Amino acid sequence: MNRRFHQAPNVLYWCDTCNVPLLGKTCGRCGQNGHAIELSPPGDVRLALEGTKRRVRYLFLKQFGVQQLIPDIVVLNKTSGEDRADEVIINGRKIALLTYDLEKQDYSLTLRIDGARMLARMSPKKLITLKKAEGHMKGNYLPRETIASADPSIRAGDEVVIEMGKFIGCGSAKVNAGEIRSSDKGVKVRDFSQAGPLGPGRKAWTKDIIKANLPHLNARRAKAEHELKDLLASNKLPLTVSFSGGKDSLVVLDLVSSMTKDLTAIFIDTGLEHPETREYVNKLAADRGVRLLTAPAGEAFEDNFPAFGPPAKDFRWCCKVCKLAPVSRLIEERFPQGTLTVEGNRRLESFTRAYTELVQENPFVPGQTIVNPIRDWTALDVWLYIIWRELPYNKLYDEDIERVGCWMCPSSLASECAEISRLSPELAKAWEQKLRDWAEENKLPREFVRYGFWRWKQLPPKMRSLAERLKIDVRPKRADILAIHVIKGVSPCAAGGYSVEAVLNMPEAEGLKQVAELLKTVGEVKLVEDFGVAMVGSKRANAKVFAGGQISVVCDTTKEASEFFDKVARAVLRANMCTKCGICVRACPTGAIKLDGQITVDESKCNLCGKCAESCVVAHYFDKLAGEVSIRDRPHERKGRR
Repeated sequence: MNRRFHQAPNVLYWCDTCNVPLLGKTCGRCGQNGHAIELSPPGDVRLALEGTKRRVRYLFLKQFGVQQLIPDIVVLNKTSGEDRADEVIINGRKIALLTYDLEKQDYSLTLRIDGARMLARMSPKKLITLKKAEGHMKGNYLPRETIASADPSIRAGDEVVIEMGKFIGCGSAKVNAGEIRSSDKGVKVRDFSQAGPLGPGRKAWTKDIIKANLPHLNARRAKAEHELKDLLASNKLPLTVSFSGGKDSLVVLDLVSSMTKDLTAIFIDTGLEHPETREYVNKLAADRGVRLLTAPAGEAFEDNFPAFGPPAKDFRWCCKVCKLAPVSRLIEERFPQGTLTVEGNRRLESFTRAYTELVQENPFVPGQTIVNPIRDWTALDVWLYIIWRELPYNKLYDEDIERVGCWMCPSSLASECAEISRLSPELAKAWEQKLRDWAEENKLPREFVRYGFWRWKQLPPKMRSLAERLKIDVRPKRADILAIHVIKGVSPCAAGGYSVEAVLNMPEAEGLKQVAELLKTVGEVKLVEDFGVAMVGSKRANAKVFAGGQISVVCDTTKEASEFFDKVARAVLRANMCTKCGICVRACPTGAIKLDGQITVDESKCNLCGKCAESCVVAHYFDKLAGEVSIRDRPHERKGRR
């Protein structure tokens, strides 16, 4: 099957007559076509709920002394930035960018030209009035001789509104008010335009937005129901719905339960859920009469934290241990023949979900077939459907939080972490202490926790830049951290062929016997305990693994040497850092793997397919755990590479 990348919409249509956003091009209330608003990618627009509107109103009041600007209907478009960055759209106009500053740990609004034009009519603070000026203004500094007056409350870094007769502009102050008229670079102009009319003046309410989008909502629902009916008619597996307590899973639960009562909702309790989310899930299922099964992770996170450390955006070991393992157990016990699970995955949620198709086999949960009926929906589709159907949603969304699952998820924004600290101070305090203890153990500065550096295994440019500005080193320094030292890369072997030699260092190590068991998934194994070595071989490759962590591989070609070393190193890593989650047991198609305190492999049943390694959290994050070692196609020798 060809994987199709979903191209996000680059425009939002807005009906000027009804003053509401449109899911399609034509308004279902008045029949008029809306005007197009260009969106910054990815274009996953959503409605601002009460908490967000309160925040935006407060920021306009704080920065400009005005709060009447924000109406009932506000649309947000998530865009790229250091942390949170949302385009704020009201009355069909992009008026500001709402951002969260990682260094200041605070929110602010950056004006767009239409925001400045709206503010100018309300006698705002931070106003600069100009005399007549000549030449191009946009992108330049205000000539000091053109400035007639400046609000005395302006401080360096403030957003300002610029007014010159019928022209309006927006920009940022680089100096305090007292220096603006004497500085050549006192105010940088972002945009400048004629005042002019601002479009719709009609006040719109929530009922208006539903009427305007009813044809589109009906079409969305009809398509999803049609796809589900076809699948249910051709598939006799028990029907389940993954219900996390979030908005997307709420929509699919409503879609499915409106079609059939023969379903079971599955809630994965990772042990890290918001208390409010856990209560909401149980109450909603009871109120709707839906059978609910909970897959508990128990203490899985606490048990595995010492080995893996904090989870990260690029190292989400917690998902496999706390989500996939519990749901795998539940499905194996309750649905031994398999299940058809409807989920609320959407392509616009992330790059990893951009290829989501209607039906997909879950590679990590044997027997689970995933169905994604709302894969093409935007967040605006989802919220309008919830409002239209009057579905009771998780009230955490009203607190300006987007993720209502695991409360300390590293994929959450730093701004959301700040909100969680406000809402659940005891949970946040305990988590912060856990992170501080880990940072201290790894000789990391307090800023590692304070500014959220823990949320990445490998820092992106924005975080490296922040570390440089703060003049701190956030690389772990403990000596026993997991590392692979490649002593000799792929190089000619004196006995013929090519060899790779390396040493694997780990905080803790299992005995060689457990290593030998996992090596059985790579090839034929011979364990010589007296000499402290396990030997593994295939038709064209051989390797020795020593009790001290040394690995030596010999193969016929450089490519084979690299690939076999990779398999052997992953097997050794799996043996030493096994989480006992049992996913590999359920992933094995031949039943060769057993878990009874330790992993055992029946060589007579193992066909070396590699599915156990593909499903393993340790093997999956091998590069992150082992310092991103890569030896492929590098025939020269290297020393000390971590």
